[in-house]
Amino acid sequence: MEPTQFYRLTPREFQILLAAQRDRMHDDFERAARIALMHEQAARAKKPKLSDLYQRPTATHNDEMLAEKAKEAEHAQEWLDQFAFEARE
Repeated sequence: MEPTQFYRLTPREFQILLAAQRDRMHDDFERAARIALMHEQAARAKKPKLSDLYQRPTATHNDEMLAEKAKEAEHAQEWLDQFAFEARE
């Protein structure tokens, strides 16, 4: 980021950028930890298979997750429907 761009930021924008950078850093650490675990699991296994270390989500898995999320949303909507909200004048 150039100094002129930095000085144009409001304090809130600067805090948002810092939080985003912090999240990226934690994501990188988590990714590195996962890789380390995969390496360790592969080193300890007698004949490791790729599927033992990582399984890419399939379309059916994604469909199942979407169906589960839809069911959760429907349940949440049913729960909210029990409350009566009235507009005040």
